[in-house]
Amino acid sequence: MDRAWLNAANNLEFKDPADYLRGMRQVERIVAGLDLPAKVKALRTNELKESRELREAALFCHGMGQRIGQTVYFAKGESHDYDFVAAWVVGERRCLAPVQLKEVVPEEWSSNASLDATILSLRKYVDSTELTVAIHVNRTGTFDPGSVRCKGIGVAALWTFHCCSADQSEWRLWGNFLEEATPSRFYYPQD
Repeated sequence: MDRAWLNAANNLEFKDPADYLRGMRQVERIVAGLDLPAKVKALRTNELKESRELREAALFCHGMGQRIGQTVYFAKGESHDYDFVAAWVVGERRCLAPVQLKEVVPEEWSSNASLDATILSLRKYVDSTELTVAIHVNRTGTFDPGSVRCKGIGVAALWTFHCCSADQSEWRLWGNFLEEATPSRFYYPQD
């Protein structure tokens, strides 16, 4: 990463993903009881896109934090090829990673969306060797990590995360698919 990017990233406002998700859960409970269109409740409007992406960023970072045993913070830092910046500490060194979010949307929003198509779209990243891609597989059903094909993708890391329970309390994180993909379980933070 070049010095200008590091300086800009270090000046971002980083958030604890567990705190952010707890706040979102309170809002979700209130919204669930209101008579609102399904698109609003699912954060599927243009006005709510940023809220949906921040929730996904928080979910991914919370899962990564649970996987590595420490908090992985996130900050909105949108650029042409990333949506947010993740930060964590190794020893006394602060590590930063630009992360591009992708989503396999629920069937009711697009029956044509698929994990394969989403991964295939990543081939446009031919020289993004510092970019991490996190794909939210936002669908019910089973997930076959053996079907993930990453050949020809020029990114640093590829991860997927998905919900495993009807109440959205249990999640799985899979990756890094560019190395040896292994799963880890994480739980939505409790109030």
